[in-house]
Amino acid sequence: MSEQQSSSGNPVPPPNPGVPPVQIQSLTPGGSSSSAVPIPAAPVIPPPTASSAVQLETAAYEEGAPVYAEGHPEFQQPHYAPAPKKNIFVQYWNKVGGGSFLISLLIHAGLLIGAFFIVKEYSTEKKVDFLPGGGNKEGQQASQQLSQKVQNKKRSSLNKSNPMRKVVSMSATSAISLPEVPMESIDMPEMSSLMGGSMGSGGFGSGGAGGGFGKGTGIGGNTGFVSLPPSMRSRCSSAERLQKLKESGGTAECERAVSNALEYLKSKQKPDGSWGTNSKGAMTGFALLCFLGRCETPESIYYGDNVMKGILFLIEMQKKNPYKMFSQATSGNAPVYEHGIATYALGEMYTLARMGSKSLPGMREAFEDGVKVIIDNQQAGGSWVYDTEKGFYSPSREDLSVTGWQYQALKAAKLTSLKINGLGPAIDKTVKYIEGKQTKDGGIGNPNREGGYNQWNLTGAGTLGLQTLAHGGKKTEIKKAIGFAHELFKKEPPEFTTGDMYGWYYYHQCFFQYGGEEWKYWNELVLPQLLKAQQPDGSWKPNGAAHNPSAGGDNVYSTALCTLMLEVYYRYLKVGDREQKSMFDR
Repeated sequence: MSEQQSSSGNPVPPPNPGVPPVQIQSLTPGGSSSSAVPIPAAPVIPPPTASSAVQLETAAYEEGAPVYAEGHPEFQQPHYAPAPKKNIFVQYWNKVGGGSFLISLLIHAGLLIGAFFIVKEYSTEKKVDFLPGGGNKEGQQASQQLSQKVQNKKRSSLNKSNPMRKVVSMSATSAISLPEVPMESIDMPEMSSLMGGSMGSGGFGSGGAGGGFGKGTGIGGNTGFVSLPPSMRSRCSSAERLQKLKESGGTAECERAVSNALEYLKSKQKPDGSWGTNSKGAMTGFALLCFLGRCETPESIYYGDNVMKGILFLIEMQKKNPYKMFSQATSGNAPVYEHGIATYALGEMYTLARMGSKSLPGMREAFEDGVKVIIDNQQAGGSWVYDTEKGFYSPSREDLSVTGWQYQALKAAKLTSLKINGLGPAIDKTVKYIEGKQTKDGGIGNPNREGGYNQWNLTGAGTLGLQTLAHGGKKTEIKKAIGFAHELFKKEPPEFTTGDMYGWYYYHQCFFQYGGEEWKYWNELVLPQLLKAQQPDGSWKPNGAAHNPSAGGDNVYSTALCTLMLEVYYRYLKVGDREQKSMFDR
C-alpha cells in the first residue's frame, strides 16, 4: 500500500483495514447529498489492566514529533520500563506509622534530657552531715540552715501566750506582768551561725571550716574563744548569755525584748545602710553597737546584711569628711559625738571580725584613722570637747559628756590588740582627767546641779570610765562614786517617764560592773520599767531627758540606748567585783 499524503504534505497513517470507514454524506446547498467520503476510524486500543497500570510507565514523546499508527512503516512499538521496586522495610514502616513513632520518640528523649538536668540540680542540694564539727563545707552549711529552721520554730513558740507572773519592784509604780518563759527556749544564735560550722573540730580549731578563726582562713591564731578578749566572750555564746542572765538578775524577757528591738532597728535602716535622719554617724554607730552587743556580725543569719551595710556606710562617710570624721556635718557639736560613737562601733566590729571569713575592705584603715583623730585631738588635761563653729575638736575647754564617747572608742581600740601609736598614754590621761572631776561628795562632774555637766547626770559616765580604763582598779574612787549614785537613786527612784536615758545608759553599766546590793537595787527598779515601756514594734519612745530632737527620727536613739542597757548582762564581763584590775587584764 502506498503512503498517502495530506494536502499539507504530511504523511497520514493508512486506515486500519479491520475498522470500517465512517460514511459521511456531503450535503449540497440544495439539500441533496453527494457521494460518501470515507474517514478512517481511530484505532481501538484495549484499556490497560490495573496491574499493568501500576507496573508500567508510558513512553514519552518529544514535543512536535509525528505520531504513527500501528502498521505504518515508521510506527515504533512503545517501550514500557518497569517501575523501581520499593523497599519492603520502608513499605512496612509506612504501614505501621513509623514516622509518627519517630517524632514521639524524639519528644520523649527531649523530656528525659531535661528531667536529667533537673534531677541533677536537686541531687546536689546540701545535705546535713552529722559528723563532729559539721564535716565538710556542704554539711556545715546545711546544718546551719537546719539550725535556722529550729530557731524559727522556737521563736514561733515564744509568741504563743504563756502563764503570767507578777514582778514587783521596790517602786510602787514599777509592777508589770512578764510571761513565764523558760530560759532554754530563748532564741539566741549559736556561734556556728556566725562561722558556717559548729563548735567542734570543724568550726574553730585547726580545721578552720567556714572561714572560722584558728589556723583556718580566719584572722585569729588560737582555738575556741581565746581569740576574743575575755571581757567580750560571753556575748557570743548562747550558753554564756543564758548563764549571765541568770547570775546577774536578767530574765528571759530581756532576750525577747532585745530580739524585738533588733527587728525594729533592722526595719529602720535606710537603703544606704545608715540609721536616723540627723546625726547619721551617731545613729548608725548606736544601731551597730546593738547588733554587735549580741554578737550579730556580717556572718549572722538574720542581721548579717544589715551590719555589713552599716559598716560600709560609716567607711564611705569618713572618706567624704575633710577631717576623717564619721559625720556629714561640718559645724555644731554633733560631729564630735558622732565620731566617738562610730569609732567605738567599728572597734567592736574589728574585734569580732576575727571570728568570721567575710572581707570588710577599708574597715581597719577607717577605724585606725578614727582612733588617730581622737588621740591627736585630746587636750593636755585628758579631755575632749567640740568647737561649735568648726564642728571639730577644740582645745579651749573640757567636756565630760564628749569624753565619755571618746574613751569608749579608746577602750574598743585597746581590745582589738592593734598597735596604735599614742593609745596607752591617751588612756592614762583620760583616767587622770576623770579622777580630777570627782567631787568631795563622790560624784563626778559639776557640783552645781543647776549647771551643765553636773555630777547628778554624769557620775555614771565617769565611773564607767574608771572601771574600764584604770590599771590598778581605782577602787577607792569607784566606791565613792557608786556610793554617791546609790544614795541619789534611793532618794529619787528612777522613773522611765521622766528619766534621762542618756544618764541611765552609763548608770546601768557602772552599777552592773560594781555588782552587790547597789546593782540589785538599781536593776530591780529599772529593768521592769524598761521592759514595760517597749512598744509593740520593738522600739522605745524618747521620754524625759532622753528626748533629743537633734538625734533624728524613728526612735532609733532611745531604742538603741535601751537595747544596750538590756544587753549589759552579757556584753562585757564584770570587773568591779573581781580580781582583775581593769577590763583589759587577761
